[in-house]
Amino acid sequence: MVDLHAHILPGIDDGPASIEESIQMSRLAFQDGIRTIVATPHIGKFPNTREIISEKVNQLKERLRLENINIELLFGSDLEFSAEIFSFIGNKSVVTINNSRYLLLDIPHSLMPPNVERHIERMLELGIVPIIAHPERCIQIQEDLNILYSLVKAGAILQITASSILGKIGSKAEEVARNILKRGLAHVIATDTHGLNKRRPLLREAVEIASGIVGRDAVLAMVTTTPRDIIDNKPLTLPKPSCP
Repeated sequence: MVDLHAHILPGIDDGPASIEESIQMSRLAFQDGIRTIVATPHIGKFPNTREIISEKVNQLKERLRLENINIELLFGSDLEFSAEIFSFIGNKSVVTINNSRYLLLDIPHSLMPPNVERHIERMLELGIVPIIAHPERCIQIQEDLNILYSLVKAGAILQITASSILGKIGSKAEEVARNILKRGLAHVIATDTHGLNKRRPLLREAVEIASGIVGRDAVLAMVTTTPRDIIDNKPLTLPKPSCP
């Protein structure tokens, strides 16, 4: 499996504090069946740059090699979704997933940015495909799932969190995550892990639960072929959502 959204690099955001915890997280992920992890530290909330992220990825890669943990570690970022995003794109400091066209966006907990559909359209015009992270945890979306239809129609990819499916981020996030699955709006399931005690780097249990909602083939695509195509910068073939 592929984990497309993981805060696994030590000491550069609100993920693990030490490389030892990063190693333990990687070992746990491997035991769960994850073979590729995209390290996506926050940008915007924390002063990370491509150079900082790349250096940390290389350091962790070397430790994984020494520890014989056979996980492919790639780099990306979790960029705060605001109007400032276009300054990152304009000065070419945006850190996409594995240097692809795909960019992971950290949406606000309460309200989506104004004119969000236009932001998405503008990003696509600039050659960037936005991946909206954990929409099930946004209060505004929890109150109106129709927002997600407009985001998908505008061209966004949606990533939901494994822990949300399992009810570990609250009953409302669980309910909304499962409704997103039922309506065919989910494209990727990822851990959004932040440590051994905060959204652990595990996918298997969530895959089993989600398989009972939409079928195993559809769910496996969300943790294998779709995230792999994103990493490889391929165009995506996604299911059409059911009508709102």
